[in-house]
Amino acid sequence: MKILKIVLSTSLFILLLFIPQEGICDPGKMQIYNNDKFARPAMKNKCSVCHVSPSGGGPENAFGMAFQSNGFKITDDLRQKFPELFDLAQSLKPKIIRVKPVSLMVGQESKLSIIGLNLTANSIIFIDGEESTISSTFVNSKNIEIVITFDSPGKHTIQLQASDDQKSNIFKVLVKPVKKAL
Repeated sequence: MKILKIVLSTSLFILLLFIPQEGICDPGKMQIYNNDKFARPAMKNKCSVCHVSPSGGGPENAFGMAFQSNGFKITDDLRQKFPELFDLAQSLKPKIIRVKPVSLMVGQESKLSIIGLNLTANSIIFIDGEESTISSTFVNSKNIEIVITFDSPGKHTIQLQASDDQKSNIFKVLVKPVKKAL
């Protein structure tokens, strides 16, 4: 009887060594998807996000393989490749990260670089909440340049609106009065 237990446990151990581990469902990886702010609520806690089988385990689907090869990190590129799993309208919203320079002088024509994410060539620019008629140069999806002259000192706001009407965050720039010569 003791020999039978040893043979069975050894056989089970050897069998487990040869089962591929990459297809086993990992709740920690599911949590990465569940915590992504763009994950579709209807897909959360579903094994089929990463696996061919809706019950999990077994081979991974295209997203599961891409997720694994990306080091189990979800990026904008991954979201765009799998729009059925993510709310792309939310993830593609324009976002201003910074404006250079942040400090300008009243009455002086200045070139501003608007640096951000998901910027588009046909963005509408709002200055102090009003749609602006100033022209812009689309550099790439992370940079738009404008030439502007402010006629009053203080904090002014810049906001972008994409062609799908999604507006970016509001970014503030400081316009200083011109120093008078003595």
